[in-house]
Amino acid sequence: MTARLVGRRLFATRSVAEEFKGNMYQLIGGEPSPYTGKVRSYLIHKKIKFERVQATLEIYSGFIKPQVGWTVIPVLVAPNRDVIQDSTDIINYLEKRHPEPSIIPEGPRQKIAAKLLELLADEWLVQPAMHYRWAFPESMPFIKQEFGRMIMPKESHESQRHIAESGYGKFKGMLPGLGITEKTGPEIERSWKRLMYELSEHFDKHPYLLGGRPCIGDFAFGGMIYAHLFRDPVPGFLMKTTAPVLSAWCEHMNGILPEANRNNIHTLENGFPVRENHDSSVTDFCENDEIPESLMPILKHMMSEFAPILLSTKINLMDYIKNNVTSENRKLPRLIGTHQYTIGDVTESRSINPFNIWMWQQVTDTYQSLSKDEKSSVDSWLSSLPHGQDIVAADLSHCRVAREKNFLHVDPSSFTMSKL
Repeated sequence: MTARLVGRRLFATRSVAEEFKGNMYQLIGGEPSPYTGKVRSYLIHKKIKFERVQATLEIYSGFIKPQVGWTVIPVLVAPNRDVIQDSTDIINYLEKRHPEPSIIPEGPRQKIAAKLLELLADEWLVQPAMHYRWAFPESMPFIKQEFGRMIMPKESHESQRHIAESGYGKFKGMLPGLGITEKTGPEIERSWKRLMYELSEHFDKHPYLLGGRPCIGDFAFGGMIYAHLFRDPVPGFLMKTTAPVLSAWCEHMNGILPEANRNNIHTLENGFPVRENHDSSVTDFCENDEIPESLMPILKHMMSEFAPILLSTKINLMDYIKNNVTSENRKLPRLIGTHQYTIGDVTESRSINPFNIWMWQQVTDTYQSLSKDEKSSVDSWLSSLPHGQDIVAADLSHCRVAREKNFLHVDPSSFTMSKL
């Protein structure tokens, strides 16, 4: 038996068969967390055995902080005691070990669309999610109780609410950095209501974003929508009363309402209920690498809002690297200044977040891995998306970001390129 260092603790390693036999993963997180929801939805769909571990104060201070380096969720503990943080890294880790059914389509257009949808959900849906969570006083009793119950489950309900009040200020304090203000609030709400309609129209025609099988984008959308926009009182009421199709899809993605998928129904055979069988054309990604027509309004809508932010972030990060980063100190702060963005008819300031670049790289790296013919197919589709080519085929070599021990650093290759 050998040993290796994972995170900051030493664990014994065994053969893969020994590690996984009779054991299961642990997902540390909480119900209010959209990225916990993303991973949980994935685990449920893939039928991977896992144990839910609530991120209490004890777990935060005694496990997450020592293992990860800072207090953040979700965190996955594998049967072999690997500890992985960040929803994208967690799912990439799991896909290598549980590849079937794959959540990444084989067709080049659908492959890029899946990665693009994950980027848009993880990094841009946070806008309506955070606005609706913190902008409405009538939601606060629920929010306080949820946070208090998560971190101090053994305390009385009154104590939980009091504890939550003293701790959730940092989350509410993030709003200005996201460009969520009194000025942008009405435009964020208009945009979300439009997106709910577009998503409802799509899910009335297809069970998932790319057809009859979920891709990585479905889990990203499902997690973000479920944790904030479905469960929180104000946006939840809005969704249930104006977008019930989307509401049912959201429940389905989180393992609550399987019959929301029309493929998960029964018929009668010899007088008894039996599950209907469907061929792969119904239960797989759309045939011939097709992008559903009903998905295009969603992509166009979100790209028109978020792509300019990404392009500005790229320019600002390149400038930051050139002026602030050395080969001895490549670690990046979480935020590197501010820039202007526009939503609807309103322009506001928001923080520049290098993590956006790391998520963007998931798209550009996938594009660069394609063959010449595959790129040509993708390029012809991208021409119909706002800034499509600028985002998917972007050259990020001068501002690549790496996650090292769960913190963002400038990739060494970008440091070299930025000095040229």
